[in-house]
Amino acid sequence: MAFSLTIIIILIGISYGFSKKGTEDYFHILLKGLKIGLVLGLILGLVSFFIVGLSGGIESAIAGGLIGGFTGSIVFIVIMGIVTVEFIIGVLIGDIIEKVLRK
Repeated sequence: MAFSLTIIIILIGISYGFSKKGTEDYFHILLKGLKIGLVLGLILGLVSFFIVGLSGGIESAIAGGLIGGFTGSIVFIVIMGIVTVEFIIGVLIGDIIEKVLRK
């Protein structure tokens, strides 16, 4: 499952790199992807904090919510970073294909 998702992300990156004319700014794409991952990670961390917090008692809810929310945020940010790098690899391949075919 994870391998097929990686292939799909790289194929989307290839189509993006091939369809846009000229060489892409890879660093800008990386920063944009990491910013999106950070924002979504923080939002999902807060949501999981409240969900875990509402499911238990007061003391255990605060501790469990903090642990669950923080861990979820970190994991999501790391996953978004990996997906962004896979997308950039696809864009690079798409740019190479564009240069070869449009000469």
